[in-house]
Amino acid sequence: MKHRADTRQIIAESLILLVPKVLALLMLVAGGMLLVSVLAPINPQALPFIKRWFPLELVELSHAAGVVNGVLLIFVARGLWERIDTAWYMALGLLLAGAVVSLTREWAVGMAVFMIVCALILLPCKRAFARRSTLLSMNIKPLWLIIGAGVLICIAVGGFYAYETVTYAHDLWQDFAYEASVSRFLRGLAIIGLTVLMFALYRLFGIARAIPGLPDETDLADIRLVASVSSDPAVWLALTGDKHILWNEARTAFVMYGVSGRQWVVVGAPVGAVAEGERLCWRLREMASLAGARLSFYHIDASELPLMLDLGLRPYKIGEEALVDAQNFDLAGKKGYTFRQIWRKFEHVDFGVLSPDEVAAHMPRLKVISDGWLKEKSAKEKGFSMGFFDADYIKMTPVAVIRIDGEIMAFANLWPTVDKSVLGIDLMRYDPASPPSIMEYLFLRLIFHARDEGYRYFSLGMTPLGGFGGERGGKPVSTPWHRIASLIYTYGSEVYNFDGLRAYKEKFKPQWRPSYVAVRGSEAALMRALGAVVVLGSRGDPDRVDTRLLQNLNLQNLKAMAEGQALFRKPEA
Repeated sequence: MKHRADTRQIIAESLILLVPKVLALLMLVAGGMLLVSVLAPINPQALPFIKRWFPLELVELSHAAGVVNGVLLIFVARGLWERIDTAWYMALGLLLAGAVVSLTREWAVGMAVFMIVCALILLPCKRAFARRSTLLSMNIKPLWLIIGAGVLICIAVGGFYAYETVTYAHDLWQDFAYEASVSRFLRGLAIIGLTVLMFALYRLFGIARAIPGLPDETDLADIRLVASVSSDPAVWLALTGDKHILWNEARTAFVMYGVSGRQWVVVGAPVGAVAEGERLCWRLREMASLAGARLSFYHIDASELPLMLDLGLRPYKIGEEALVDAQNFDLAGKKGYTFRQIWRKFEHVDFGVLSPDEVAAHMPRLKVISDGWLKEKSAKEKGFSMGFFDADYIKMTPVAVIRIDGEIMAFANLWPTVDKSVLGIDLMRYDPASPPSIMEYLFLRLIFHARDEGYRYFSLGMTPLGGFGGERGGKPVSTPWHRIASLIYTYGSEVYNFDGLRAYKEKFKPQWRPSYVAVRGSEAALMRALGAVVVLGSRGDPDRVDTRLLQNLNLQNLKAMAEGQALFRKPEA
């Protein structure tokens, strides 16, 4: 029974993907046929009936409306292809209107029946059109422009061929009569051109293309409300204020993204209800297309991959997130020996979690610790995909602290989740004068704090390029991206201690969850997106960009190095 249910579900999902394509082509045909019908001469056999019952004004008005209707049907076909719900409503209305104008222009019963049949075919398929988007701002691919223009040009050329025996005269434009088919054809071409021109001008001037500004105080307040009921700890990253926020109308869901040149990079999954998040992703894709930009998603998990594929993006694994099972973590046994030593070493210190309301009072001390940590590490604050020390940001999250003799010596700000699925952390800083291993102790206390608070997992954060060993199941890795990742892992170690970071987190015996970047294109597009992440992380300060890492992200350099190491050569059988 389960197998049959799965089969039915697969068939239903396949139909939902196939039906919009078929109906889009049907609308394209319907629009073309309607244009041919209204631009052709009135049927001579129906002419006496039309003259008797239909005023000339009605015939002329129906002709103009029919031309506009046909052009709009061709346009709306693109919306049906993309499964936009408003396209379904619009197509249904246009088909019914097409049936009416076919009757009022020349009593074309056959065309009216065809329009109604198309509407009846479209009517039960509403479920296949679930995307909410704006038709006038949607992405129009060059292929659709070529198809639409081709249909209109063919109709125009066919009309000129049909009326080639008629000598052109300026008076033809002003000839209004039942038999004036050539005049109606010329006016119809003008209406087609005017309709296309108005649409083009609207696209050029009428669509708001401006990138939303960085979040203001109202946005940050709304982000806090959404974060307080979210199950994704990364939602708190939006509070740093260095990313653009695209909201839904109710401001209950958003996506956060950065802009670097022509690269638009979304960080994390969409926040909020699944359906709302998906609509925002489609909307952002259309916005990026209108701006001539390339859209990518950085640091998403496997649950978002179906949406990425639907958006036409290709996922690449870029690392793994370390999740410690807080409910089953302990210090017993041989594996916990080192941790037991650290625990005994820091028995005299105090651990606590400051609520957001309490953080402000301790901000000067936290600032001193952060500045000292940065100076000792010869590091600069980053941004975009990670937080940075900013008083306004820090005081909006809980902060875990370690006190020695009453003074804070180490801290980490926390990212809680409402469903207690994962407790995340962002900044982790300690005073350079602190005893060694103080951060290991802070992590241990946080894991047990997560357990006591009922959290399933405690996140140690992502390890970039984690899980990219040279072997998989005893077989050499052969995909270009795996080889490129291995090269970055090797040559980027002088900039970023990949091995050390993974080994450090591995001590806590975490579960590793893959993290992905989704881009439109191949490895070259991926390199550009990752380069944009590095630039965005500099927070607009070129001095914060490590040029060595950017050089290692250059695809040509990586390929050249790979050829020298035979990493791109096909494995021998």
